[in-house]
Amino acid sequence: MLMSSECEAMVRENTTTCLLEIGIPANLQGFKYLREAIMYIVRDPSYKRRVTKRLYPMIAEKFEVSLSIVERAIRHAIDVAVARGGIASLNRIFDYPVCDSDYKPTISELISLLAEKMLGDAKEFELKRLGY
Repeated sequence: MLMSSECEAMVRENTTTCLLEIGIPANLQGFKYLREAIMYIVRDPSYKRRVTKRLYPMIAEKFEVSLSIVERAIRHAIDVAVARGGIASLNRIFDYPVCDSDYKPTISELISLLAEKMLGDAKEFELKRLGY
């Protein structure tokens, strides 16, 4: 999706807010990697189907770390969110049950859910900006 710089800033801010709301602290490496993954998908939704084959390598290259570090850091961030009870916040963010106390979303599921929300926000922002 071609986004204006204002739209990209709004998506980054909304992504940050969502990640914090679900209990992922900003000081974790996984926080940065998740935010970057979501931004990549908002720019090009085809990455959603290639999380481990395309997305992880791009994030690893950008932050100059290995693929396993990216995956492990994201998994740790999700575990921290679950331990804090923040994953239940996903249900409030999406206004429907996404998960419950017995279910932890996979990395791909969490990235896809949040990226879809951000894609919707970006489209709405761009339409408003264009006067529709």
